[in-house]
Amino acid sequence: MDLRTRVKGALERGLLLSGIPRASRRRRAGDVLVLAYHDVVPHGAAPMGDRSLHLPRSAFARQLDLLRATHDVIPLEAALARGAARASRPSAVITFDDAYRGAVTGAIEELEARGMPATVFVPPAFVGGGAFWWDALTPPGAPGLPADVREHALTALAGRSDAILAGEESRGALDAIPSYARCATEAELRRAAAVPGITLASHTWSHPNLAALQPEALDDELRRPLAWLRERFDEVLPLLTYPYGLASPAVERAAREAGYEAALRIDGGWLSRAPADRYALPRMDVPAGLSPAGFRLRIAGLIG
Repeated sequence: MDLRTRVKGALERGLLLSGIPRASRRRRAGDVLVLAYHDVVPHGAAPMGDRSLHLPRSAFARQLDLLRATHDVIPLEAALARGAARASRPSAVITFDDAYRGAVTGAIEELEARGMPATVFVPPAFVGGGAFWWDALTPPGAPGLPADVREHALTALAGRSDAILAGEESRGALDAIPSYARCATEAELRRAAAVPGITLASHTWSHPNLAALQPEALDDELRRPLAWLRERFDEVLPLLTYPYGLASPAVERAAREAGYEAALRIDGGWLSRAPADRYALPRMDVPAGLSPAGFRLRIAGLIG
């Protein structure tokens, strides 16, 4: 552990002992924090890909217990439908992007054991074991994707997996991605959706940068996943999360026209009772490297 990490840990622990987090939670009573997760890694599995997205299962379980101690965990649809209500503590919503197999299996088991609800946002083009380009292109041993690679992929290549992974050199990296870090199968999604409190929604069809698409392609990316999900599952929420958290006024209008009742970003986190824009709702990303103290500070509303 380097000096910077030790200092940060000491500051976090000191802040926890100060009583400020407790006071912050009291001020947040009745508010809702929407948390965004990605993958949950099985016990004993080696880390890989974009490390910030792959949270060890033991850490996820600990976060659920910390969350339950201070928040009421409620379904996403209840958070969006609620009116004015008195509460003694904050509420929280759990969401997952990308339908990683590790989340759809292991994370759902942890949630079921605690009776907690959650929503999984699915990109159907990857269902059945598809791998994601950001995991394939992260160099072995690196904590994440190089910034220039990500920028080129999201702008010049519009975040389209087929274009980003078109080169021959990508095939070996794709083959090396373990099963837990690939998209779940339809059967695994079906088992997850059968768990009380677990719901499915759309993360577009193939996870592009929606803000970089032409209108026809944008419309297809938004309509196809809803149709696919509704053909296969009894209860599908008409909700959307934006890939990479990227949107625009045109994307928000297209989401409304495609039949979505709301859409969520990947920044912010606290949901007001009367959001000004239902197509730019906040969520708080939960990176895999977050310490238990850091997590507690985030869910108290002290760290964005």
